[in-house]
Amino acid sequence: MSPALVMFVLRVLLALALYMFLGALLWMLWRDVRAAGQVSAARMRPLGRLVILETSLPNLTLGAAFPLLAITSLGRAPTNTVSLPDDTASLEHALLHLRDGQWWLEDLDSRNGTVLNDTPLTQPAPVMAGDVVGVGRTKLKLELE
Repeated sequence: MSPALVMFVLRVLLALALYMFLGALLWMLWRDVRAAGQVSAARMRPLGRLVILETSLPNLTLGAAFPLLAITSLGRAPTNTVSLPDDTASLEHALLHLRDGQWWLEDLDSRNGTVLNDTPLTQPAPVMAGDVVGVGRTKLKLELE
């Protein structure tokens, strides 16, 4: 074999190896992006709801429901999952989140505190279906799916 032919074969093999590497890299990236999309969709799927039981706010109606996500924030800020236009609620008042299959309620150092079943919340506490969460002048019932 001539040296020119050997160099040509080596170049072709190098090009094939490079294309195989790039193809494998793109396939792994596509698989990761697809998995991340599935996790994100599952995280955004409602897992229950918070129903307004009692409120003195004119903007909220009794029986209105808010979707319960894996991480649900409650407070006065419009960026919260449950936005309560209540001047007695803090901007970021409380957090309701799913951890190891158990729901937990946590007060985020709000100035007026969070109430769970008529008991002031001093530390994160587990919550179950039917529990009532008090934020400001609003009471919300936890309904799980």
